[in-house]
This record gives sequence, C-alpha cells and structure tokens, in this order.
Amino acid sequence: MMPQLPVSLELTRFAQSLLLGIPAGLLLDLFRTLRALLPHHPLTVFLEDALYTFLLCFLLQCFVWMYADTALRWQYALGELIGLAVYLLTAGTVWGRVLRRVCAIRQKIRRIFVKNTEKETPAEKIAEST
Repeated sequence: MMPQLPVSLELTRFAQSLLLGIPAGLLLDLFRTLRALLPHHPLTVFLEDALYTFLLCFLLQCFVWMYADTALRWQYALGELIGLAVYLLTAGTVWGRVLRRVCAIRQKIRRIFVKNTEKETPAEKIAEST
C-alpha cells in the first residue's frame, strides 16, 4: 500500500506533471514536422508512432523516478495528458499553421520545377518508357 501524501504535495506533483506535457508536445511537433517535410512509408509512420509512445511513457517514468518517489499514480499520467492537450490547443496549433504554410510554399516550388521538367521532356518519351 502506498503511503499517504499531504494534499499540497500531491497538488505540486500534479502541477509538475501538467508541465510535463510541454516536452511531450514539443516531441510530437518534431515528429509532425518530419512527416510534413519528408516523404514517409506507412511502416515508417508506424515506427515513428511507436517510438513517440515509448518516449512519452519513458518521460513519465523518468518523472516518477525523479520527483514522485518511484510511485506511479494515475494523476501523473492524467496530468501529462492534460498538459499535452493544452500544449496542442495553444502552441501546437500555432506551429501547425506555420507548418501548413511551409508545406504550401514547398508544394508551389515543387510545381514550378515539375512544370519546367515536363516542358523539357516530350510526352512521347514518357509514353514509351511506361
């Protein structure tokens, strides 16, 4: 049975676990940026998701080892998820907008180069190669 902790200590640790959502959100934004800027195979996406889940659990476990006397309580995981949700609804939304604009600019640049390449290659050569 776990020892009883004072309410003030429990609230402090819950607030700390809320702040743990910030690095979790930054890590998610890193993976979102990689997905947006680099082409991905579905297997790679799966592996990135698995790695993110592992890192999220590892982050929570490190928090428990460092600050919670190695006792994992449900409110720490809940606090991390609430902190992540708050991050995604604030800074994550802003980063998502920036990322969409960067991807739109990248698509426009790609279209310019693809059009120039198509002008140089006759349609007959393309039909013969397929």
